[in-house]
Amino acid sequence: GWMTATALRRLLYPELTIEVVESDEIGIIGVGEATIPPFRRHNELLGINEREFVCATQATFKLGIEFRDWTRPGDSYIHGFGPLGLDLDGQPFHQYWTRAMQLGVAKDLGVYSFNVQAAREGRFIAHPGRRTEEHAARGHCLRVSL
Repeated sequence: GWMTATALRRLLYPELTIEVVESDEIGIIGVGEATIPPFRRHNELLGINEREFVCATQATFKLGIEFRDWTRPGDSYIHGFGPLGLDLDGQPFHQYWTRAMQLGVAKDLGVYSFNVQAAREGRFIAHPGRRTEEHAARGHCLRVSL
């Protein structure tokens, strides 16, 4: 509600007064404080500086979402944000990976994700407010303390 109201007012209807009606019966969901990469674009469109946002909300950086006990107890899967692999000869990476799966030679999909590898190694450096093509492609997002 708040994000939609802010975007509507800022981008489309600056002269409108928009009132958000909250319900005491609807609480914050467990992952409600976590974001996905499009959230950063939303803030960018609204002119919100990422560095200031991170400081104000005590946010931490996320490179993906880990699902523990994904297929069985002890198994985990990290859904990494950002691109997977590299396209070759104009063909999307996933086509090669799918074929490799059929042949039984594909590695775990996370091996081809920069963010999954960085998350597994606990390595990441953020440059809030610095937009470079390489940095933007990595697709990090934020976990916000509310």
